[in-house]
Amino acid sequence: MERVATYSHQNTMVQYMLKSEAKVATAQIQQATGLKSTDYKGIADDSARVVDLESHYKRLERYVDEGEVVSSRIQTMYDKVGGMVDLTNRLRSLVTELQGSAASNAAGVQTEIGGLMKEFAGLLNSQQEGRYLFSGSRTGSAPVSIDAADYAPQTTPSTASTSYYKGDNAGARFRAADDLVIDYGVTADDPGFEKALRAFSLLTSMSTNPIDTDAVNEASDLAAQAVDGMAVAQSKLGVSSSTLERTINQHLDSQLVLQTQVDDLKNVDVAETVSRLSQLQSSLEMTMKVMTMLQENDLSKYL
Repeated sequence: MERVATYSHQNTMVQYMLKSEAKVATAQIQQATGLKSTDYKGIADDSARVVDLESHYKRLERYVDEGEVVSSRIQTMYDKVGGMVDLTNRLRSLVTELQGSAASNAAGVQTEIGGLMKEFAGLLNSQQEGRYLFSGSRTGSAPVSIDAADYAPQTTPSTASTSYYKGDNAGARFRAADDLVIDYGVTADDPGFEKALRAFSLLTSMSTNPIDTDAVNEASDLAAQAVDGMAVAQSKLGVSSSTLERTINQHLDSQLVLQTQVDDLKNVDVAETVSRLSQLQSSLEMTMKVMTMLQENDLSKYL
């Protein structure tokens, strides 16, 4: 009876040793990787939760990546509008000169105004990453043409004309979050831009000998209105930029929380794992010693 019991005990010890070796191997992997498991099987109870958290994290990551691109686009538009305001203010200074100039000086001023008009149109045709910024949804085509065939020289008294505009009325939009869409589009047919171009056109096409005072006075009024209108457009862009920046920061904060939750579910406490590994290794060593003793008293010696 003693010899049969010894044989049975030896089998039990073998099974126990194999299980101990598996636990030691698992603990060694955990210590090396810092993870509870290298696949979802090892965290079966929490796998659905981990998948959900990681999916949410990736969705926020996409919002952040795309949002940063749009944020840069909005900032560029904001800066370009600022440049157009500067050009229009320069026009207003030149209007003041025309209101007190002799005809001989007026021609030179008119030439400068023509250059400013082309520069203004160039800003409206600004691109970023291959997209025209002020074209609405027609981002592949320049929105403004001031060629005479597209935009006839303006005369006083003038009326609003956006014949120069080649874009559409679809303002740019961006989904910044699951429940937030930001409208940030400003198109080149905005009233502020139209009035500025009309003021430029009036002055470039007017008579300078004698100076067409009616055209100069109307251009002066239009330029002042244009600056106010562009300030509104720039303010709209600023609000959109601030909203998007806040949303991106909120996404980044949420990502930190999500990452912490995922880490808690997937990662191990390294210090605790080291301690547990030491205990498992000691237990395994003890089991192996017992196995050695059993082998030295193998059942075959008694048969």
